[in-house]
Amino acid sequence: MAKKRYRFWKSDSMPHEVKMVITGIIAFICLVIFFILLFGAWYTVDAGDRAITLTFGKASQEIMQPGLHFKIPIIQSVIVYSIRTQTIKFDNINNAVTATPNEYDALSSASKDLQNVNTAVIINYHINEKDVLNIYQQYGDSHTYQVNILEPIIRNVVKATTAHYNAQDLVDNRSEVVTEATNILNSEFAGKNAVLDNFNIVNFLYSPEYTAAIEQKAVQTQLLQKSQIELETTKVQAQQRVAQATGESEAIKAQISAIAAQGGSNYLQMLAINRWQGNVPLVVGGNSVPFINLNSIAGVGVSAVVNTNITK
Repeated sequence: MAKKRYRFWKSDSMPHEVKMVITGIIAFICLVIFFILLFGAWYTVDAGDRAITLTFGKASQEIMQPGLHFKIPIIQSVIVYSIRTQTIKFDNINNAVTATPNEYDALSSASKDLQNVNTAVIINYHINEKDVLNIYQQYGDSHTYQVNILEPIIRNVVKATTAHYNAQDLVDNRSEVVTEATNILNSEFAGKNAVLDNFNIVNFLYSPEYTAAIEQKAVQTQLLQKSQIELETTKVQAQQRVAQATGESEAIKAQISAIAAQGGSNYLQMLAINRWQGNVPLVVGGNSVPFINLNSIAGVGVSAVVNTNITK
């Protein structure tokens, strides 16, 4: 049978053009297989990555370091893990842009006083090289490990921690909240072969009603502080006026004492004479009191006292 096929291929009954086409197709297929085998026989591991070689799905015990490595095409495959710092974010950016909720929105929970609060957080972590094989055997590839193992831990810890505080206390004691959550995450991550590098709370978001209430309370507090400042200012000004009045009263008492020491009313008459400009009233009533009582001034001559020209 084989001889007949060979003779058929060598016979002149098959057109030469058909033979050329078939030969070309076979050659192309062989070339493709060759390149698949050639390029599938080696792979590279970048700096900051580590790799595990699988032979028919069974993981090798050797963790491949950065560089060029060879494997058996089709039979062996490679799983790569990054040991660099990885970042997980739960925030509002995606929701604000697309208006479509997704799994990486800020984490929703209830505070101790039963207020709805959305917590936006950023987590940095890495895995150690020695744990790469164990992570693959227990949890799978790096994406599955992060999504199915680490992210649920973060959600649970954040929700449990915010439930320990009233809504206002979450803002006032943010550093305390971060410390509590960090301590729990350190323990939980270590149990899953991960190392927590940093946990940070970006912000707390409350319902519109509660946010408006907080803003109103802040405004009232500012107004109260302003009123207290104004009250203190008024008290100081009143004290200053009392002190000024007291000083003026003491000054008047001192003047009265000085006047009494100089002769009383006679002394006042002398002060009036010294300050008189020589002007007298043109009309004087019958019962008017004289501006100067010449008779009451002892030792002062009339000619020395009254010396004025009245202009008519």
